[in-house]
Amino acid sequence: MTTDALDPAILERWNNCGYYTLVGMRVERADSDGSLFRIEITPEHTQLYGTAHGGIIAGMLDAAMALALLARMPADEGCATIEMKANFTAPGNPGELTGTGSVIDMGRRIAVARAEIHGPDGRIVASSQGTFMRFAAGGA
Repeated sequence: MTTDALDPAILERWNNCGYYTLVGMRVERADSDGSLFRIEITPEHTQLYGTAHGGIIAGMLDAAMALALLARMPADEGCATIEMKANFTAPGNPGELTGTGSVIDMGRRIAVARAEIHGPDGRIVASSQGTFMRFAAGGA
C-alpha cells in the first residue's frame, strides 16, 4: 500500500515530527503529485541580516523532497538523504514561504527528487535536487 491517497493520520504524524514542530513547518499535501509545505518566517528563523537562515531553507527543501518520495513509496519503507544541492536565489524574507517537492526518478534502491521554495510574491527563494536511499522502515 502506498500513501498515494494520503491518510490524514499519516499527515498528522509527519506534522508532529520534532523538527517540523521546532521550526513551525507544516505539510499540507504529500501525494503522487508531490508535496506542499508552508512556514511562517519569524525573527527566530532569521540570521544577522533579518532574513531566513539558510539552514531553515535547506531543511524545508530536504523535507519537501523526502515527503514527495515517501508519498509514492509503500508504507513499510523509508528514505534518507544521500546528497542534495541547494541554490539560494533570493532572500527568505519574514512572512510565509511555500515549498513544493516532486519526484524525478523512483528507483528500487535510489530515488531522485527536486524542490522549490517560493516567497509570498511567487519569487523562487531556493531550489534543490537530491538523491535518497530507500530502505525498510526501521532500517535507518
